[in-house]
Amino acid sequence: MSRHFSALVLVVSLSSGCSTVRVHSDPAVTPGPYLGTKQALRKTKQSWYDYDYYGQVALQALDVPLSLLADTVLFPYDAYQNR
Repeated sequence: MSRHFSALVLVVSLSSGCSTVRVHSDPAVTPGPYLGTKQALRKTKQSWYDYDYYGQVALQALDVPLSLLADTVLFPYDAYQNR
């Protein structure tokens, strides 16, 4: 039971930082193909130039492949919404 709970907490915490989730849950943003990945790359670049905290760039860079994966899964939905 505790293993499943730990896995659930890990998934929720990783997905809350995912740029794709943020783009798709923001009502002011019209979702488009790979907008989450673009936002993750932009934030990683910004973290690189505005380096404040140890490990901040690594956490931002971890978001890029996760957002790419999520955007690939959501690509048909985004393409349908933008037609």
